[in-house]
Amino acid sequence: MSHRSSRKLVWRRVAALAALPILVIAAQPASAQLALPGAVAPAPAGSLASPMAKPARKRAPAGDGEEARGPAIAPKLPTEDAIVGKTLHLDGTRSAIEFQRSGSDTQVAKLTLSGDRMSRSGETCRIEVSGMPLRLTARDSETGLRRYQVEFPACPFTFEILDGAVLAANEGKACELKQADCRADPAGLWGMGEQEFDPKRSKDMLGLRARVEKTVRHDFHALYDRNKKDKPLRKLLVRAQAGFSSWREEICRSYAQESEYGYCALRITEARALALGTQLAQGVKRPPGLEAAAGGEAARKGKERRP
Repeated sequence: MSHRSSRKLVWRRVAALAALPILVIAAQPASAQLALPGAVAPAPAGSLASPMAKPARKRAPAGDGEEARGPAIAPKLPTEDAIVGKTLHLDGTRSAIEFQRSGSDTQVAKLTLSGDRMSRSGETCRIEVSGMPLRLTARDSETGLRRYQVEFPACPFTFEILDGAVLAANEGKACELKQADCRADPAGLWGMGEQEFDPKRSKDMLGLRARVEKTVRHDFHALYDRNKKDKPLRKLLVRAQAGFSSWREEICRSYAQESEYGYCALRITEARALALGTQLAQGVKRPPGLEAAAGGEAARKGKERRP
């Protein structure tokens, strides 16, 4: 090889090595943000939350010979900021609710209920609720999510705050607003309206739901392993996980364009991930009478086995 060819080869190698730091620096922004396990950051209407990260691991003490999982970190739960200033629609099409700030309090600024006319079967009705704003009262929540009761005497209901949405409950019954000749049920997911969906984001939304479901399965197995020696609690956890899919389907089957976007299922699954993440970090709250119920079930099964 000539001296000139040798110099050219050396310079090529130097140039290749010099390019490596540039490639590394360019790759850094992709890992600049780290999501907490199960956390769902509030996102503007029509946008997607960041995928959830698996819980971080830490090294076991010297001499253990293997990695040990560090203490679980409670996920960052959606706050009132996730819903203030937005118009949320029940099932994406029907009733509507808006929230506002008043000092440090959050209030219902506007509420429209859609339902069925009581005097004429098959006819729909729509009520613009007066007497705004409506006060919200904080309530305890088994899921760890922020829960409030809407102080609307004609139809009081509670809701939990999700990412840009609320999940409302009304003890399984519709409200009969006799003065307005209307029967309305506020229970269900209040979130994005059907006009807000972007066809270009449908695959992203469905893909994000799949990733959140993976987080749910991961966290459930971790929670089960932690409590598997506690038989009553273990059975409670299994029942909740087994019933989750059918419960989600019941809530989301009427949501607008659910088959194309899966928006409702995504929000409900995120809520499940948040609940499991909170239980991993803070423990599972034992419902009253759990041991008594387990004992009664064992006694019943004992009688069934007797000849």
